[in-house]
Formats: sequence, structure tokens, C-alpha cells
Amino acid sequence: MFSAAVSICLALTAVALLLHRLGVWATLKHTKAHGGAAANSLEPLTVLKPIKGLEEQLEQNLRSFFEQRYGAALQFVFASTEANDPGIALARRVAADYPGLRLRFVTSDASFGLNPKVSNLAGGLRAAEHDLVLQTDANVRIRPGYLEAVVDEFGQTQASLLGGLIAGKGERSLGALLDNIQLTTFTTPGMCLANELVGIPCVIGKSIVYRRSELDALGGLALVKDVLAEDYVLGETYAQAGKRVILSRLVVDNVNVDASLLRFFARHSRWLKMRVVVHVGGFVADLLSNATFFMLLAAALSGFEPELVALSGVVIAYKLRVDTRLITRLRGQPLATRHLLYMPLRDLVLPGIWLYALFSRTTEWRGERFQLSRGSLLTPLTAAPPPGSELGPTGGES
Repeated sequence: MFSAAVSICLALTAVALLLHRLGVWATLKHTKAHGGAAANSLEPLTVLKPIKGLEEQLEQNLRSFFEQRYGAALQFVFASTEANDPGIALARRVAADYPGLRLRFVTSDASFGLNPKVSNLAGGLRAAEHDLVLQTDANVRIRPGYLEAVVDEFGQTQASLLGGLIAGKGERSLGALLDNIQLTTFTTPGMCLANELVGIPCVIGKSIVYRRSELDALGGLALVKDVLAEDYVLGETYAQAGKRVILSRLVVDNVNVDASLLRFFARHSRWLKMRVVVHVGGFVADLLSNATFFMLLAAALSGFEPELVALSGVVIAYKLRVDTRLITRLRGQPLATRHLLYMPLRDLVLPGIWLYALFSRTTEWRGERFQLSRGSLLTPLTAAPPPGSELGPTGGES
């Protein structure tokens, strides 16, 4: 007989495996092949892209947009709160290789709100020529045919707000690898599970489509100018107003190449802190879906009983096989074989980040430090952060 603590860990392992399996099922179901774009459904589109410095592989990310085929009027708006932003300068240089593009470069008012990304977006949105807007981050890369496909999907689903799926891609460093594994095998399956199982479409601002007129009628970006989880709150606002919020079947690539372990910790602790103040159930589910952690904890608490050590190997092997299939499906390419053993490492690191996020309500983002309260409401902290405190990413990510 096992001790009560070991039995609890084994029960939690079973729960985690069930949640994991449901997440994979929901992802494969949601992303199954569907009809291509219908060119006659296209309408004029503004692509709105907030810029903050030089994102990793920004040039390649931009080219993935500029090289798109689109059968209607198309405008690109690049916005930064800094007039001399090097990311804007790079965007201008890259755009020069594509004569005929309709472009606007905007300097946004940084004082619009406490959320610097929303302040940036607000300036760019005012320059949009078209009612239909695709908003994407600077570290996003899209695949051929994406613009036509996502606009067609927006029209066919009669959406008011269409949020996209994400896959992490491009890893060279350990931090980037862990980040990409987490985005692809946890974040997107979690979104699909909420959508397919309970009908709750989660919105992540990496790629979203909406109509400017409809957003303005709801109150505009001023609604989310002082919250950190602006994408989540925006989705909730649309849903509460009776608007149709849809989770896209299409995937965009979130490019992470050389991120440090500290940056991985910073991003995912920030996301966990947001979840605990906007949806406690989702925050708890983050931990309860970690089968590797609970299985290894059960083995350790048992004094490494041989049968539990063997069972741990089975659980890890199962998750490696299934997550590898999921990565191949979402990224369109498999994870390098040499990287497979880092997947269990990700599972062992995350509970520590989760525990930190449970007790911390401060975060640093784009060089500014904030206190988080219910609904991810931001309160600025003017004091300088202590040495070794959490560092936010350098680029314009969500």
C-alpha cells in the first residue's frame, strides 16, 4: 500500500493525463482541415502591427506579411510610441523591397493608458483606412495564404472577434525551446479545450481580427488601456455584449530564437499572474495538467519504489510521443530529436513558476513595473526593481 501522499499524487497524475488527452483531442479536432479561402468573400483589410524595438528575426516576420497574396485592398500600419524606434526603421527598409504596398508609420501617444501595448495600438488604429483589422504582434510570422484564409474564416463564421492559435517556432537557445514547447503543447491545447469542451473561446492577441466600427461602438481600446490581459478582457467584453467571439482554426508562428531562461520565466510567470487574477479555475488547471510532475513526485515520495519509477518512465514516454505529434501538427514540422528530452524538463520547471505566480502580484513589462489586481488591472510602481527581479521581454510581445 502506498502512503496517502503518494496516492494523492497518483490520483492527480490520472487527472493530469485526462486533461492532457482532452487538450490534444480538442486541438486535433479544432484544427482539422477545412475549406480554403473564397476570394469573393474578401474585403479591404488593414494589418495593424505594434512595434517595440528589434524583435528576433523581425525582417523575416515582416516579409511573411508583405509577400502575402490578397485579393482586395490591403493596408499595413506600423505603430510605435518612440519616433526613432529601430523596429520602425527596419520595417521601412524591408517595405522598400515591395513597391506598391499601402503603408502608414505612426508614432503613438505613450500616455494613452498604463498598458504600453494598448497605447501603441490606439495610435495605429486611428490610421487604419479600412474597417476590417487584423492585429498581430511583431514576433508573429504567418504562412502562405494566411491573410485570405483568416478573412474568409472571419466572414464565414460571422465573427465579431476572431482570435488565432499560436505555435512557438525557431528555437536555438534553451529558453526559446522551453517557450516554444509551452506555447505549442500547452497554451494552444488549453485554448482549444476551453473552446471545444465548454464553448469558451479564449482570445490571445498574437493575431486577432475585428471591425474597427464594432470595437468603437463598444467603447474602443480605452476599455482595456489600464489592464494587462487586454486580449482576454476584450474577448469578455465582446461576449458580454452578445457579440460572436470565435477561435480561429488557423495557426500563426510565434518566433522565439535566442531567448534566455530568465525571459522564459518572465513571460510565463506574467501570463500565470494574469490568469490567477482573471480566471482562478484556469490557473489551477495549469498545475493540474502536469502529469510528469505529479508522477515523479509520487515516485520520490514513495522512496523511488521500482514500480512507480517504471510507471514514471511510461508517463514521460507517452507524453513525449503525443506532444511530438501535436508539435508536428501545429508547427508543420517536428521538433528536433535532440530537443525531445527537454520536454520533461519544461514540466519540472513550470510548477516553480506557478508557485511564484501564486504569491506575486507585480510584473515588469516593456521596462515598466506594475502591481496587478482583479481583472489584471494595472497600478504603476515607480520604485526601481531590486537586483535580480523579474525581467520583461525586450520586444513588443503580448
